[in-house]
Amino acid sequence: MKFRLTKTTATSNKKQGSHRIRTPIHKRKFYVRESPIGPYRSKFEQEIAENLESRNVTFGYETEKINYVLECRYTPDFILPNGVIIEAKGRMSARDARKHRAIKNQHPELDIRFVFMNINTRVEGSRFTHQQWCERYKFEYSERIIPKEWLNVTKKKH
Repeated sequence: MKFRLTKTTATSNKKQGSHRIRTPIHKRKFYVRESPIGPYRSKFEQEIAENLESRNVTFGYETEKINYVLECRYTPDFILPNGVIIEAKGRMSARDARKHRAIKNQHPELDIRFVFMNINTRVEGSRFTHQQWCERYKFEYSERIIPKEWLNVTKKKH
């Protein structure tokens, strides 16, 4: 089965019958394979697909999404003798919020708590306030000071 290559410089995704035409980002030209499988992102990918087809190899093209984790480091603001980690925030950026959710998911043994200058300030790029964000993602929080109770918490056992 042969497929026709076409060049397109369209500015939006359009459908022609059951064939999808891929649109460029920043006016790049895409080489499009007109088939129900979908377009290829480059002429080289098209060549590989055609080679696989000529050898009667069944394949999928961009059919799966694979999650991965980037290795990063987190330096806590304060660590109390009982192991409680205190993060002091004047404002929380979207990047900070994403980072702390990832840390909590990957290190559930850590007891990270937030002290905000103002718990009613919105998390950057979010509809949630600091308080709402902490409640949603199950972080303990305080405004302006570290509560006395946090100082008396016993260490979590792993």
